[in-house]
Amino acid sequence: MTKDTFLNTLLPLQPAMQIVAERLLGSAVDAEDMVQEVVIELWEKRDRLQQVTNLEGYTMQTLKNHCISLLRKRKEILTDSIVEPPYEDARAEAFLLEERAAKLDRMMEQLPEKQRQAVQMHYIDQLSHNEMQQRLGMSSTHVYVTLSRAMSALKAMMKQ
Repeated sequence: MTKDTFLNTLLPLQPAMQIVAERLLGSAVDAEDMVQEVVIELWEKRDRLQQVTNLEGYTMQTLKNHCISLLRKRKEILTDSIVEPPYEDARAEAFLLEERAAKLDRMMEQLPEKQRQAVQMHYIDQLSHNEMQQRLGMSSTHVYVTLSRAMSALKAMMKQ
């Protein structure tokens, strides 16, 4: 492929290449660089391009492949740079969880006895409403109302 043929064929494709690369990479600067890299690569392969029947499709596919490779490299760099949190952070997080659990225990103590039992049976013991009915000696409707009131009271206490 001669220089003139190459320029006449690929120069009109560059705006479309820029748009595709920009959509894939999300950056106009990165897209420009990628288009230049692909044009250089195609220039270096210009002798083999005579065998390509659809040069536009080949060019766009080459561009997409390069963009995907770049995105994969970025992802690898990001995942390699992620470091496990230091031991102190894990201890601080565990402390916060313990503090929240203690606060929830204090809030549960403020609930009336039936509401506290209902919350414990439902959320901790994971009993069905029928089992709760039997243990609490309440009707089905009363179990629902008791749980609803308990949860409303806990939510109100959390906002304080």
